[in-house]
Amino acid sequence: MDSNIQFYEPEDAYGFLSNFFHSPINIDGQTWPTSEHYYQAQKFVDPEIYGQIQHSKTPDRAFELSREFKQKERTDWLDIRLDVMRFIVTEKFSQNPLLAFKLIETGEATLTEHSHKDAFWGDGEDGQGNNHLGKILMSVRQRLQNSTPYNLIQFVDKAKLPTKWGTFEMHGFIERETGKEHLALVYGDISSVEAPLIRLHSECLTGDALFSTRCDCGFQLDRALQNITDEGAGVLLYLRQEGRGIGLINKIRAYHLQDKGADTVEANEQLGFAADMRDYRFCRGMLSYLGIDTVRLMTNNPRKVKALEQAEIVIQERVPLQEGINTNNQFYLETKAAKLGHLFDRQFIKQ
Repeated sequence: MDSNIQFYEPEDAYGFLSNFFHSPINIDGQTWPTSEHYYQAQKFVDPEIYGQIQHSKTPDRAFELSREFKQKERTDWLDIRLDVMRFIVTEKFSQNPLLAFKLIETGEATLTEHSHKDAFWGDGEDGQGNNHLGKILMSVRQRLQNSTPYNLIQFVDKAKLPTKWGTFEMHGFIERETGKEHLALVYGDISSVEAPLIRLHSECLTGDALFSTRCDCGFQLDRALQNITDEGAGVLLYLRQEGRGIGLINKIRAYHLQDKGADTVEANEQLGFAADMRDYRFCRGMLSYLGIDTVRLMTNNPRKVKALEQAEIVIQERVPLQEGINTNNQFYLETKAAKLGHLFDRQFIKQ
């Protein structure tokens, strides 16, 4: 990351930092297409001028109108303009999570509006300007870096992932608290769906990759991805929480205890672990990055439902995911139902 990031035109690489960048903002029930629209309108108390600026087709036109009506500008404008800009820039990033994450991704770089026209908000092109907009952006960035959900994860990169079910877009994240790497597999246009179908799938090397039948994980992964592509849009979060959070090697130890007669809960407890060590709080960060706050959740696990609700994600519907029962995992599934509260239909668990 560059130590000094310059921005100006909204179409440029860092154009999202510009007030002219399209990012709808709702203030007191009124929608503003850009922060520039809002800022320029606040110069006036005349409702007609205010309305013209608010409904300008472009931020450039909003700017032009403020110049045309300059003689009617409020008398205290120079005293309040910094406060107005701080407010609307804060709202811009608070209300547009993807932009907030992009702002955080600038790290500790100095942000400079490189404007040859403006030495107050920008650097005046020669670098001698006040750069007040850049300073406000850096202040907003610092607050976001220390607030939820932006402090939960770090987005790294994305790439296409062709699969037998279809082509997904794979997003890579790092969980800030633990350093673990997690994936979001996105299919279709999730922005067009009010409540996308999603699955929180904890990594299970034995079931997902080695085709083990002593659990239902691989079967659930297969069905979840198929369900998402059938829907046309959805997300699977692939979480690096092997063995319900105890890790691969301890999971092997737990399997050994199960071979001797312990059930899946007793095995974890005999190793000194809780029955389920997983933490889903960071998922809010991943979903926020993707612009998701309401979901249809594929799960049989009430703990996942509760975890997302606590993370302020609205669960419109719980979608059962009952797959893969067989002679090798029936007792395991019965234990999950009896001791962990998993929600299986009686017909499924007793087949």
